[in-house]
Parts: sequence; C-alpha cells; structure tokens
Amino acid sequence: MPGRPKVIALDVDPTSLGSLRQAFPGLQVEAVHAATRESLARDWNPGEARLLVVGARTDVTQTLGLCRGLRSQAGRAQTPLLVLVQPGRESLVRAALEAGADSCLVLPVHAQELVTMLSRALAGNRPGRHTLGLDQPQSDDEWRDDGGEA
Repeated sequence: MPGRPKVIALDVDPTSLGSLRQAFPGLQVEAVHAATRESLARDWNPGEARLLVVGARTDVTQTLGLCRGLRSQAGRAQTPLLVLVQPGRESLVRAALEAGADSCLVLPVHAQELVTMLSRALAGNRPGRHTLGLDQPQSDDEWRDDGGEA
C-alpha cells in the first residue's frame, strides 16, 4: 500500500513494535533492522513517513549517527524522530536530543505514551503555550471600571 502513511521503526524490539501498532492502527508500521547512517545515503531511504522511531543500540555512536543522518535527509526536518532508550541508559537521552531527536522514551513504552509524544511533536515547539491567555479575565465583571465614560 504505497499511499498509506507509515511509521518507520529502526532496530526496535518486538514489544515496542507491538506498542507502535497498537498506538497507530491506521498507519503501516515498517520495521527495519541494521540501518546505519551510511546505508541511508547508499541503499536505503525511509521515504514518506509520519514518524521515525530509533531503538537505541549498544554502540551509542551508531544511534547518534543514525539520528543525525535521518534528520539531515532532504524533506525530513519536520518528521518527528523518537529514540527508545533501554532502562539504565538514561544518560543517552541528552545526546539523542542534541543529535536531532524530538523526544526520547525509556522502555518499556505504552501505546498511549507514543500517541502523546506524536501529538506534542506535531504541535511543535511553542514556548509559553501553557500560559497563553492567562491575562484575560475568567468571567465578565460588570462592576469593573475600564476607564472612560460609558
């Protein structure tokens, strides 16, 4: 189905693949194993994708290189990139975010976490969005004097 939107999962464990399929039933989840930054340029291109998910590898430099490679592909700047990190390797989170990941989740991941992460990534980074409109009164105050004559 070439027209169906998809999620590309690179080196993701079977449990997380199940969570991805549960979280996004309307999307095709394509699992790819052993992709590297070099293979992106040479013989593999994820094409149109709604979400890219990278499973953190034992070799941190390969994971970070893959993130940088995916982020630097033409037309890929706006595609959300998620890195799944093994428990106990939380120190990788900062490096993954600096390498271009939009978000990181520590395994095991639940389907709802994936949905929430994607919606946040698609909403974009809007600093202060949680405080927008706080200076407005919560209800009309008929006794409030706005100045001037009526």
